[in-house]
Amino acid sequence: MKHISNKALLLVSALTLIYTQNLNINTQLITALLLSVIAGTICPALIGFPALSHTKNINDECHRKKCLYVCEVIICIYLAATLKLHIIYLFSSIVSYDIYRYRQKFSAALLAILSVYTMVICPLNTVLPQISLVVFSLLLSGYSCHADRVRNELLSLRDNTTEHDMLVEQNTRQLLENQDNLILTATLSERNRIAREIHDTVGHMLTRSILQTGAIKVINSDDKLVKPLDQLQATLDTAMDSMRKSVHDLHDESVNLKIAISDMIAGVHGIDIHLDYDISDSVPRDIKYSFINIIKESVNNTLKHSNGDHMNIKLREHPAFYQLYITDNGTDINIKQSANLITSSKGMGLFGIQERVNKLGGTMKICTDDGFSILITIMKRGDY
Repeated sequence: MKHISNKALLLVSALTLIYTQNLNINTQLITALLLSVIAGTICPALIGFPALSHTKNINDECHRKKCLYVCEVIICIYLAATLKLHIIYLFSSIVSYDIYRYRQKFSAALLAILSVYTMVICPLNTVLPQISLVVFSLLLSGYSCHADRVRNELLSLRDNTTEHDMLVEQNTRQLLENQDNLILTATLSERNRIAREIHDTVGHMLTRSILQTGAIKVINSDDKLVKPLDQLQATLDTAMDSMRKSVHDLHDESVNLKIAISDMIAGVHGIDIHLDYDISDSVPRDIKYSFINIIKESVNNTLKHSNGDHMNIKLREHPAFYQLYITDNGTDINIKQSANLITSSKGMGLFGIQERVNKLGGTMKICTDDGFSILITIMKRGDY
């Protein structure tokens, strides 16, 4: 559209030049105008309006080269017609615009020869404005093509930046997933080790004690020891059942979310943390581990970037969703700025939290009106 407007401007300039030079409107002038308009429109029509477009299709590129060759032949024929009909040079600025636009070397050389020829055979005061208009059309075409290249470079840069951001987001999501898997693997490995030790040591000792108690009861002849031995047998049986349940729970992949959070905040010093827990034990495993990592990251952010000394952690379960609400009483302006600049150095923790929430299909809201707070909502899934 921009190139069409530029050509319209050149046409108006040529008509204005005709008016200022008091040229008679005759058949030759109209013929020259029609030929110039046809020559000025047939090239973009054949090649396509996006000049200098970079196509990756080999067939399209070959077709474009053929069209460029045909267009240059047409323009050369048009310029050669100037030798017979000198008035055509009045409108040659329309065609010279495409000569630079499509980098036509032979047409450019022919245009230069015709310009010199016109200066020789025509009065200088008449031909000089016409040559000036041709030079103006070349400058206008050069500026427009440069603007197109800059625009294409900016679009390419924008696409590359978008692709890079998507790649960074994908890598970050993968790193978070790997971190969760490492934590889960380490936790399960340690739990299995403890379960094996309990089974191999305590379990064998309890089994031996139960067998020995049963043997003593068989050979016992003292009535005073019957009741104590029965009590001992019952105690050992209860201990064995409890041990088996504990070992089974240790082998289970689930984690006690409340105990895990309590143990984590118990080791934090320098800030008072209050936990308000109201969630059932049926929370999906990925949500549990995400909540643990989110709370850990939030505590680290508060310790590093906030001047607050008190922190509240609330976990709520609703019929359709889970909620995690974390607040502190910090008043440091830097932590508020990091809430708005999640990708800043202080906001990398918030960026990680946002990625975890996005992975679970949840939402996160940050508020800095009264201290610093994060409200995370995770919808329940149909399979739970």
